[in-house]
Amino acid sequence: MAWPSDPASDGTGLPLEGVRILDLSKVLAGPLCVLVAADLGADVIKVEEPRVGDRLRTFAPPAFGPDATYYLAVNRNHRSIGVDLTSEDGGALVRELAAQADAVVENFLPHQLESLGLAVLRDELTDVVWVSIRGAASGGPLEDAPSFDLLAQARSGLMSVTGEPDGPPTKVGAPLADVVTGLYAAAALLAGLYAKTVEAGPARRFEVPLLEATITALVNQAQGYLVTGEEPSRLGNDHPSIAPYGPVDAADGQLLIAVGTDAHFSTLCAVIGAVELSEDPRFTTNRLRVEHRADLDEALQARFARRTAMEWSDVLVAAGIPCAPIHSVAGALAEPQIRGGGFLAEARTAAGTFTMVRSPIRVDGDWLPVRRDPPALDQDGASIREARGRP
Repeated sequence: MAWPSDPASDGTGLPLEGVRILDLSKVLAGPLCVLVAADLGADVIKVEEPRVGDRLRTFAPPAFGPDATYYLAVNRNHRSIGVDLTSEDGGALVRELAAQADAVVENFLPHQLESLGLAVLRDELTDVVWVSIRGAASGGPLEDAPSFDLLAQARSGLMSVTGEPDGPPTKVGAPLADVVTGLYAAAALLAGLYAKTVEAGPARRFEVPLLEATITALVNQAQGYLVTGEEPSRLGNDHPSIAPYGPVDAADGQLLIAVGTDAHFSTLCAVIGAVELSEDPRFTTNRLRVEHRADLDEALQARFARRTAMEWSDVLVAAGIPCAPIHSVAGALAEPQIRGGGFLAEARTAAGTFTMVRSPIRVDGDWLPVRRDPPALDQDGASIREARGRP
């Protein structure tokens, strides 16, 4: 079988033009991994379950036509084919496509991979990069247990450090575990593709587990515990190691400030008319400011309450003090930096035209294009199957 050519992926000049990826993944972490490569120019064929498709299509509301906006967010620049992997013909089609691909990405549980014959296929295709996303690392007691973003946030400890000090553990407001795992998997995929160009021998096999990837998202919190044995606690929007680094109450609402150095703190005090705070022995170093955080917060609140958040923002930005308003999603997407900077793109499905967020990667000064709109289920099935008869 010849890999069916895709005019939308030919002649783009993008970094991964000519790279072929077979996407056997579903939901979020796997498709996000593949999306990174697709946006960079890779030619992607997404294999979906017939009639049902990727279950992410049904994670609604909200939806746009028949598809959940969840699905639309991570499936641009793909082609779609519906394949019954349990059937003889479907299995044969996937084997043929995989043999023509440069890389395969999947997120089956190990027993599913075995039962579908994909573990054998992986071992046979020694020149194809293979990226497996798992709930937890192979060899551990959870290797074959189903997992999802929420479960990974809970089991990893991420929820234990998220929320207000006197409140319950809280999940992050976006699927952070899936996103972190998908981005690690994308790094593995790109590393595997690069290794093919510089190494002799078989292509690399990568595994990226959701649980372990989410634990890495703890970064300073996990390392702090491993070194000190002290459990990190929930601090709301405050930082465990830096002060002042969090919200202050202005006259009309909150403003976030991020004062990470003693020099910034001295400038902040001068700008808000509180030079005496920079000279206070409780606040002269960051370590002391963290130790006396409550006293510092009380002193700062007294100053910031005198003006509005945007008035303070203008003054602080002009002085080089890092700060930001706490936007709603609507407010963030309305920011001139976002709305007027080309970061939002137009796409279309049978339901009509909609706006979507692009890849944040720019190449040679340009945003990466939306070459293909998110496909309908099996939208490209006929043309892909036609290629089976060609050498």
